[in-house]
Amino acid sequence: MKRLAALIILLMFTLTPVVKACMSPADTYAVEVVLNKPGIVYKPYPQFHALHNALIENGTFIFRSHYDRRLYVMLWNGSDGPHLRVQIPVEWKALNVSGASLNLSLLLTEETLEKLRADGWSVTDNTTFERNGVRISLIPVAGKECTSDADCATGGCSGEVCAPEKEAREIVTPCVYRPWYDCLSLTSCGCVGGICTWKPNPTFEACLREHGVDPSKVVRTGYFELEVEAVNRSDGEVNAAVKDFLSAFGISCDVPLALVKTSVTRISPSLDPSEVNASKALKAELEWLIETGVLRMDGSDVEDVLVAAEWGNAGHNSHIGWYETENGTFAWIPYDESLTPLLVRCFTREVPVYELPNGTAYVGPTLTKPPSEDSATTSGSAEGEICGPGIVVLLALLAVLAGRR
Repeated sequence: MKRLAALIILLMFTLTPVVKACMSPADTYAVEVVLNKPGIVYKPYPQFHALHNALIENGTFIFRSHYDRRLYVMLWNGSDGPHLRVQIPVEWKALNVSGASLNLSLLLTEETLEKLRADGWSVTDNTTFERNGVRISLIPVAGKECTSDADCATGGCSGEVCAPEKEAREIVTPCVYRPWYDCLSLTSCGCVGGICTWKPNPTFEACLREHGVDPSKVVRTGYFELEVEAVNRSDGEVNAAVKDFLSAFGISCDVPLALVKTSVTRISPSLDPSEVNASKALKAELEWLIETGVLRMDGSDVEDVLVAAEWGNAGHNSHIGWYETENGTFAWIPYDESLTPLLVRCFTREVPVYELPNGTAYVGPTLTKPPSEDSATTSGSAEGEICGPGIVVLLALLAVLAGRR
């Protein structure tokens, strides 16, 4: 029995840190920084003796965001230093999802992107577009004309045609020099997505328009698989959104998509992340903590942290911290971009739910006794933190002492 008890305790000490580090679906809708740079000081007491409109759970302060009260903030002292996290509330929801896909040729230009943004589409990496619950993803489909720029060449009397090398030799065009040919000096003939074409770029496209030439008539379009996914939207709403999307490319599509419908359970944020700025939200809390005297941190460090602040940079793998980079220097970067990150892949479906006071957290006169003794922590330490197997051992000791009375 003693061996079994010892094994159980050993397993508890071994496994608990891994469980604590599991990724949460809420991480996607949060931004988090660990203030682990030497010289940064986190001192919640005595300043937080008079903290109002906040919850305190297991040493973690939880309160509404000073940037937007729909968000909430978590502040705690971890084994690697103080953590500050701004979270969009989330919950698991049953959703009706409609999906479809089709292949087509598109020329994705800066002008097209501007049209889509002006029409209310949010654009991510120039490949994903979202509006009113409809998401459209463009997945490049490689052509078979070329694998490198060397497979392509210019042809025609003025060298105005870009084509596969073998075909370019046989291309014959009228020997009439047109003004827009001057624009060709702003680009090059090469292989793009398996197609030989004049390579698109904003300067080249602008030059063509100045000469009254549609870039799509000169730049050969690429092949894409267009994936459509809509959440809780009718067939008519989805098809109208796709039609409007394609119209930005000059494509008229009146044939309704054959939508496949499924019911799924997904994590759902309480508001669209595009409505709130992660960097501004984190800045508001850092400045408030510095103003109240809870945090001592240089302004230059604050600015560098904010450069890396975006929704999704949170949790064990992706939180922002002072880490060594690949070139041997240190910088405020996401943990998974550091030199030797120890990434975890375990996953928990649990998401926190808090009943927070309506007001914004502030520090003022109070008669309430603080939940713990005064503590000052410099980044990198975890004084006063009890978690995981430590609390189990503490409870066991209390039980033994109680039995001796």
